[in-house]
Amino acid sequence: MDFFSTVTEVHPSLDDTTGVQSKSISNDTLLRLAETVSALNEDKKQRLHKLQELATQLIDLWNLMDTPEEERILFDHVTCHTSASVDGVTVPGALALDLIEQAEVEVERLDQLKASRMKEIAFKKQVELEEIFARAHIEIDPEAAREKIMALIDSGNVEPTELLADMDNQIAKAKEEVLSRKEILDRVEKWMSACEEESWLEDYNRVFLISPQHFSLWLLFPTPISLVGGFIDLG
Repeated sequence: MDFFSTVTEVHPSLDDTTGVQSKSISNDTLLRLAETVSALNEDKKQRLHKLQELATQLIDLWNLMDTPEEERILFDHVTCHTSASVDGVTVPGALALDLIEQAEVEVERLDQLKASRMKEIAFKKQVELEEIFARAHIEIDPEAAREKIMALIDSGNVEPTELLADMDNQIAKAKEEVLSRKEILDRVEKWMSACEEESWLEDYNRVFLISPQHFSLWLLFPTPISLVGGFIDLG
């Protein structure tokens, strides 16, 4: 923004480059100056809001597609203002229109890239969902789920963002289900651990009582050793 052209629009005498010694300080000039300052502050506020929106979109897209840090650094001058106040932005050119346009172009590029990678991203979230269900010992049909995802994407009847948002909701609900089952799952795991220990002791007693001299072999090879006709079979 050209300062001299701005003040000249208020009153030509305010431009020092004109060589005019006297400056207009009439009520009309002062009023127009106040209006100009107010308009500039409002413009600054709108530009900052737009830049913060773009910064948020960039961060979301980066996180979604696991964008490497070296690519993110290129837009540090945009994302550094994510939580800044209007008065806190004092760096000259920080809210320049060409900078905002640059951020808009990058968001559009990433949006197009996201659309082309939608299946990869959706399947990644599906794997996360399956892992959560597995921890909760909930049986699902992963193949059917993946076929449904492919059908939705190929049909073009669903927005990519809506599909991913729906999957995020499923993941959140699955995590809540895991938490609600935590006490029961802990008890089941302890019971399974106790069963495994009991089974090991039974094998120990059976092998040691029948043939104590082979006990050391069983410790080295507990799985393949079996009893055949009262003799130790190493498999």
